[in-house]
Amino acid sequence: MPRITPTPPELALPVASLAALRRALGEEVGPEKAARALQQAGFAAGDAIHALLASRTAGGQDAAEPGAADALGQLPGSVFWRRLADLFASRGWGRLAHEDLHPGVGALESSDWVEADPETGASRPSCFFTAGLLANILGRTAGQPVGVLEVECRSRGDLRCRFIFGGSAAIDSVYATTLEGQSVEESLARLV
Repeated sequence: MPRITPTPPELALPVASLAALRRALGEEVGPEKAARALQQAGFAAGDAIHALLASRTAGGQDAAEPGAADALGQLPGSVFWRRLADLFASRGWGRLAHEDLHPGVGALESSDWVEADPETGASRPSCFFTAGLLANILGRTAGQPVGVLEVECRSRGDLRCRFIFGGSAAIDSVYATTLEGQSVEESLARLV
């Protein structure tokens, strides 16, 4: 019989709190260190989100029970992406849509993602916490490291936040070629 465990405690904060945290970190340690700190914090937070998603998939079973976390990786893709999107939407993060872009590379996008702050006029994509969070969740689900790169961001004035993900080598390659001025689509076309 599955063991019923209490839901881990949660804390609800106003959306503006995340933007305030990002601004305060940037002012205190500079934008690059703040970006790394937020990404690392997001990655660490991914453990709890992954456990919550795994317990929902295992029918309320404790995610620490053998096989509970593995159940996520066994789901059909359409079911996994719907459950992930439903979890984030139910927690106020925004709506996520999944798209396959290239063998081994996908995208998650949202026109209302909570971490984005369109008022900042950022010069680059800035949902650093989310990138770390998604890297953890997707990597744990896949059973191997997954790289996540935000390529569009409402904080920068884009219409949506768009995160591409896949094996670290593929994402590193896309990142390098976009730094050279190529579009994400051109970068993906160059992947083997």
